[in-house]
Amino acid sequence: MPDAYSKKPIVWSPDHAKHVRLWSTPEVAEANEGVFSLSIYSGDRLLKTITLKNLSAATFVKWSPDSNAFYAMWSDGGAVGGYHVRAFIVGPDDAVESSAPKAVAADFAKHHYCKTRGNNLYAVRWVNGSKQLLLRPEAYPTSDCAPEAALGAEYPVKTVDGKIVEKGEVKEMTPFSNGCPSDVFPGAFATQSQIEQHRKP
Repeated sequence: MPDAYSKKPIVWSPDHAKHVRLWSTPEVAEANEGVFSLSIYSGDRLLKTITLKNLSAATFVKWSPDSNAFYAMWSDGGAVGGYHVRAFIVGPDDAVESSAPKAVAADFAKHHYCKTRGNNLYAVRWVNGSKQLLLRPEAYPTSDCAPEAALGAEYPVKTVDGKIVEKGEVKEMTPFSNGCPSDVFPGAFATQSQIEQHRKP
């Protein structure tokens, strides 16, 4: 959540050779009123810093099992969207952004698009280490987007070149089913402490 950025949390790669640090300016920033950044490191070396535009809630950072890539996903409007994804291939000396999220979002929007609110894009999981990323575009799931509302599909896509491997069946999606994007969905809460309280047994 936005208030957690002030603690500058770190998400380590599985091999602990790389990490991503989240931070904001001002240090304690309100949603949509601060600048929220993500810095990518290999060891102690800073490779790249990006800004997550219009962040409102629900930031997820997930490394691939082989520690060669990660994605960041966030919402610009709370629990139901709009969701964005950026993915990066990370080596010892550089971090290169994958074209996979843009390729999937553009392909889906050719056929299904909410004219009033746009589409969501969710990252579901890594496939074959970091070789593929399973993404799920979805037309914004509100009534003003009918008849496209909540239509979505799953797309396996190659991380390196953004080539779409397969297009899943287009159907009305059940939001956040099968743990996507999370079993505990931060957009439903107002603060980081509420998320942590919910996770306690």
